[in-house]
Amino acid sequence: MHRTHSPLLAIENKLIPSSIKTPVNQTLLMVVKLSIMILLLQSISTFGHGTVHPTRFISADGVDQGDCTDAHNPCASITFAVELSSKGDKIYLASGEYYSSGMDVFYLLSGLVDIEAGFSKADHYKKQDPKANSTVFYGVPTEFRDKIKAMGFHAITDAKALDIKLSTKEANLVNSFQKMNKTSQSFTPCTNGFASDFQCNGIDLQSRMTTADLHSSAPSLNDIWGFIDLNDNKEYAIVGMTNGTVVVDVSDPTTPVKVGFISGLSSIWRDLKVYQYFDTPNNRYQAYAYVTTEASQGLHIIDLGDLPNSISLVATLTDFSKAHNLYIANVDYSTGVTLEGMTPYIYVAGSNKSAGAFRVYDLVNPIAPALTTPAPTGSGYVHDITTFNITDSRTAQCAEGHNPCELLVDFNESTVDIWDMTDKQSPFLISRTGYANASYTHSGWWSEDKQFIFIQDELDERNWGSNTILRTLDISDLRAPFVSNVFTGSTAAIDHNGFTVGDRYYMSHYRRGMTVFDITDPNQPSEFAYFDTYPMPSANTATFAGAWGVYPFLPSGNILVSDSSYGLFVLKTGTPTPTPPPTQPPPVSQPTSGSGGGSSEIPLMVILMIGLYRRFSKG
Repeated sequence: MHRTHSPLLAIENKLIPSSIKTPVNQTLLMVVKLSIMILLLQSISTFGHGTVHPTRFISADGVDQGDCTDAHNPCASITFAVELSSKGDKIYLASGEYYSSGMDVFYLLSGLVDIEAGFSKADHYKKQDPKANSTVFYGVPTEFRDKIKAMGFHAITDAKALDIKLSTKEANLVNSFQKMNKTSQSFTPCTNGFASDFQCNGIDLQSRMTTADLHSSAPSLNDIWGFIDLNDNKEYAIVGMTNGTVVVDVSDPTTPVKVGFISGLSSIWRDLKVYQYFDTPNNRYQAYAYVTTEASQGLHIIDLGDLPNSISLVATLTDFSKAHNLYIANVDYSTGVTLEGMTPYIYVAGSNKSAGAFRVYDLVNPIAPALTTPAPTGSGYVHDITTFNITDSRTAQCAEGHNPCELLVDFNESTVDIWDMTDKQSPFLISRTGYANASYTHSGWWSEDKQFIFIQDELDERNWGSNTILRTLDISDLRAPFVSNVFTGSTAAIDHNGFTVGDRYYMSHYRRGMTVFDITDPNQPSEFAYFDTYPMPSANTATFAGAWGVYPFLPSGNILVSDSSYGLFVLKTGTPTPTPPPTQPPPVSQPTSGSGGGSSEIPLMVILMIGLYRRFSKG
């Protein structure tokens, strides 16, 4: 029987002295446990992808202060609320009259935060009724009126109101945004720091497809993957969108071609991977794309065997209804083909089963993956995963006889856990590693020599007021990993997902676009090149918009980037200008408020209660 990891049990064991756990002290123990549970529930209501996302409230007579999550004390503007929000959060507007700023329109159209109107302050935003609760929005550009009306607004295109309420700068922003979202782009080299409207250094723009090019009704993009079809050596992008999955032929990187779209339930999260194998009876390679989402649609399995002509949904795995992420182990990331001597497996992370612990499926039948490993003892919610195999002396730290040893790296919101997964029936937890100022341990990847892991913490920039932080985890001793370096970037932009190719680390960097680091020395990463896919608003602040995913494994050297607002980018490294090391900002001692992952700090209330117990237990 498998048991799931309990955050309450973990904190209880860490914080509560064993002397309390006696029959005499059961009342005090229950009070302490209850306090911990309350704090955890408060965290769950505010934090994290693996948990519940907050709703923020706006009214025309509100005040832009606090975190906008109190329906009795709403904020006043969309822009203020969005800047506080994470992916998946909601914003509700009460009835009244609102005059757009350029930023308001921009955020309404970005799709990253679910914004809905037609609520009432009188019932504390309980029920949406646009007819009864007229939410008038002035200054909507004509072409976006229907989209904004679908959110519950009574949208009015009023040139006079627009002139009054928008500054020249804001009006230009809206006009530029409209233009960029209508027009795809072809090859443009990075010259004097720009490729068309996009700031850059050492990265050329091969092409860009807008969200409308990819699908007419999808508000935004999310993650991305790719592969080369070994039947004809054509290269493809597999792109997640709010309402489905699109496959694009990028064999000619300057003229990408949409092949097909598989619709799905609405969700801002999708994750995608590819498996390819040689089909002996048909004497050709067969490939499938596997797609998870936070919507309740199971695992989509998309047949890629008829490329470049078409794609089709061949099966849906319903062993779970929703999952945040997936990963395919023991395959070449450019082809999806199994590594020599290895066996491919799908790892599903953050599903609705077993509190989101990882689940492992075999690919003996690629259109019907079979569960081989349900949630192992000691595991809990997993946000992202990577795996690799080792054959060096560290295999002695794996379970007996495991050489080679298949390692799973589990990023679970607060720690980086390393598992020996060589025996899928008996996973073995080797180590669990936290680090200072952890806010949301999101994802990461390993160095080419497999001695280091780079950690993406998605919320430390915002919670701690820091510029971009990239941590290096030394795993030369699997039983005792430690953070060996903390790199601080030049802007406050949030780092999201990263992948290693040789001595380069390619990282999707939200509002800064894609950043490439030189990791020749993993303990001294330096910025090598970048391409800012998110040109407006231009400030590289710590908000969730911009480059979501990056895929750097195509044999051509072309790099695929999915920008939530600005579409699919096909990029290629050019000749970068050397970048001086960034000026390090002063340390910040206290985190700021906002949604996201939990901190590693011990809750003050629990400390105080334990201190009271110790004082009074002495008589």
